[in-house]
Amino acid sequence: MIKGLNKQEEELINSIIEPYKKEYEFFYYGSRVKGNFEKTSDLDILIKGEKSIPYSSLETIKFMFDKSNLPFIVNFSDYNNIDENFYNMIKKDLVKI
Repeated sequence: MIKGLNKQEEELINSIIEPYKKEYEFFYYGSRVKGNFEKTSDLDILIKGEKSIPYSSLETIKFMFDKSNLPFIVNFSDYNNIDENFYNMIKKDLVKI
């Protein structure tokens, strides 16, 4: 568990991404991991796989998060589509989901 989530929120997140965990790894990063978040801070999730997650799968995941009762916005980054400098900046904070 990370500082910026309670147990129920983490369980909900896991239930949404579970069908995709065979092909992809998911990691938390950002202010909710570092502990310098506010109540309305977003949640950042990195998706890492051998190839980019298909657009349709990502849209389904986003839709499930949007219709959930999480009290914050969830942002996604695909490892295969981010800048190497950005990855190097966040990699020390990654927490596997």
